Amino acid sequence: MPHNPATAGTKVGALDGTGIALRSVSKDYGTSRVLHGIDLELAPGELVCLLGPSGCGKTTALRCLAGLEEVTSGQVLIDGKDVSGVPVNRRDIGMVFQAYSLFPHMTVAKNVEFGLSMRKIPRAQRVMRVAEALESVDLGGYEDRYAHQLSGGQQQRVALARALVTRPRALLLDEPLSALDAKVRIRLREQIRAIVTDLGITTVFVTHDQEEALAISDRVAVMNAGRIEQFDTPEGLYHRPATPFVADFVGISNRLNGLFEEGFFTIHGQRLPVASEHGAVPGQQAIAYVRPEHIRILPASDPGEGGLEGTVVSSGFLGSMRRTVVLVQDHDGPVSVAVQHEAHGAYAPGQCVRLVFDPVPVALEGTSH
Repeated sequence: MPHNPATAGTKVGALDGTGIALRSVSKDYGTSRVLHGIDLELAPGELVCLLGPSGCGKTTALRCLAGLEEVTSGQVLIDGKDVSGVPVNRRDIGMVFQAYSLFPHMTVAKNVEFGLSMRKIPRAQRVMRVAEALESVDLGGYEDRYAHQLSGGQQQRVALARALVTRPRALLLDEPLSALDAKVRIRLREQIRAIVTDLGITTVFVTHDQEEALAISDRVAVMNAGRIEQFDTPEGLYHRPATPFVADFVGISNRLNGLFEEGFFTIHGQRLPVASEHGAVPGQQAIAYVRPEHIRILPASDPGEGGLEGTVVSSGFLGSMRRTVVLVQDHDGPVSVAVQHEAHGAYAPGQCVRLVFDPVPVALEGTSH
């Protein structure tokens, strides 16, 4: 269920939250099927990210939900009602896209007010709601500026205010931050999280940026080739990936060969518990996805037995941590293994080290796949 972080800004009008669902939704373009019967259900007030690589179907799913695309089969439910045949302008959904799409000849206030004017809201209410919406995105005092007088981040916040001012039942955001620089993107995603939580508005956020998805979401739907591979909390995706694709796509993983035994995976004498067994057969070789932070690196001269010996290839300083790449001999030849560790523990290229795996459950993939 949705979490409730500290909120910021002025309320545009808190909502009760609206449930959203896609039920067995498929979408064809001619003879090509891009969505394969996907199922997705959001609790009222929940923020869910659709995450996946380019071409996986996440934007198509969002457009089906918005009514910008007609579903080939299945149902789109908003507040329990099938809206599959309802046009986009009658679904009462706010939308924000990567392109800000502000009217260049209108001021900020007029841009935000536009949807209210189309709904014939009385002028006094329009003025009040525009002011509230701009305050909620920290743009109070910018009412008389034009788009060309704003930064990219400010323009995107105007677009967000324009979507929120109509008090929609749900908010859909399609890659809204990808055109912004890194620092602005982080600040704005935190602001979006706080605003939608404050309003209790059900939100679907499309992104290909895994860090963004994990940071902002209550739950994440990881998509691949028109299907949802896993729908889970950020923690669940990262620590308990259901498929090799999720293990590989979300975060960084090392692909290492070993022997799968019932409930355990053995890498060079080190036994690890198993989180998922996708295609792995007990008693046969398999591939494990091991996170860099679940591997300890020690000088080869350190006392103690066990561990996989290797040679340092490189070690990069990342501020709060260091990532060291070690070349080891695997069953099929030399393999590079990334290890994430404390920043002060520097290792020089060519140094001999030992790698010890923490007993953290790993996702497996059968070698026949």
